[in-house]
Amino acid sequence: MAKRTTKRSASLFIKLSAATVAALLSSGADAQTLNCFDNLIYGQIMTCGTPGTVTVRPDGSMTSSCVSALGPTTRARCIVTQSFPYKPMQIQISPTTTAINNGGSTMSVTDFNIISNANGPTATRTTPFVSVPIGATLNVGGTQAGGTYNGSFTISVVFQ
Repeated sequence: MAKRTTKRSASLFIKLSAATVAALLSSGADAQTLNCFDNLIYGQIMTCGTPGTVTVRPDGSMTSSCVSALGPTTRARCIVTQSFPYKPMQIQISPTTTAINNGGSTMSVTDFNIISNANGPTATRTTPFVSVPIGATLNVGGTQAGGTYNGSFTISVVFQ
């Protein structure tokens, strides 16, 4: 009887939260809020034996290289509001690289984009309401350990 050998890749589930939120207010500004309610989720992924990436974009689309993204993926989203008179708001993800872990192994999340797919980690708007969808790239090692990975990133708003 023939012996069957099955090679399995590591199964990973990744969620990145906007758990650390800073709203910096300038003097003279009235009611201002920053609320984050959707996490950046890369979902379940399978490695391929060499390093790869999964990118979730602010528009909700996803791409991957040498990683099977089995989903579900979700962009993060925050809402910034201010009352009249409207002042410029500088919205920023900082630092632009963060580490996530499963208690033993780590991965990096890089290339944050806010508001649009090619905007980068910073945007300035002068409106009463800004929806801030957030995307980034997950860098997966070729032999990444399986498990549930969690982490956080910082979004800040400076009302100028």
